[in-house]
Amino acid sequence: MAQLRKQPLSDGAPWESTLCFTGHRPEKLPQGAQLDALLKTLYYYIDHAVNLGFTHFYTGLADGIDYYAAEYLFRLRKDNPRLHVIGVQPCNDYREFFHVRGYSLERLDMMLNNVDVLRILDGTYHDYHSFYRRNQYMVNRSSGIIAVFQQCRSGSASTLQYAREKGLAYCHIEAKLKQTAPPYPGPGEWPVEQSGF
Repeated sequence: MAQLRKQPLSDGAPWESTLCFTGHRPEKLPQGAQLDALLKTLYYYIDHAVNLGFTHFYTGLADGIDYYAAEYLFRLRKDNPRLHVIGVQPCNDYREFFHVRGYSLERLDMMLNNVDVLRILDGTYHDYHSFYRRNQYMVNRSSGIIAVFQQCRSGSASTLQYAREKGLAYCHIEAKLKQTAPPYPGPGEWPVEQSGF
């Protein structure tokens, strides 16, 4: 792993082996075979992070990439008890946010019931800064980040920019390809930008 500026420990997670995720919600992700190919790439880089020595993983508990990353880590954790998943809920009324936006409450409950540690931050989903505070909370306690989003203005793009300014190792996986039909690239060929990862 890259040598980065040491930051304070928190949530019982050692900074140097802690990684966070950011990425699109379901409506901005591809569907079908392209989503399957994207998830294989995401899992490939999670495996790579584990092989680099990352053992603690922050998830922002969003539907979409946060869910897919957390669900995969829960599976890995069955065979690797060194892995820990820390959930960061951005506001007290987050369940209502899921309901209003039509996201899967079943997925939210699965994440909440399986994280090793849950942090609930103050605020309401009506104040969109709650989500930025959640993202900064995770970045400030991590030495690496995996981001999955399309090049655009988004919360995930802002989070990755903040992480880069903080000097985190990063892996940015493009969320969608211009290619609309299979065969899609495998994990080693998928468009990725990375530094220190």
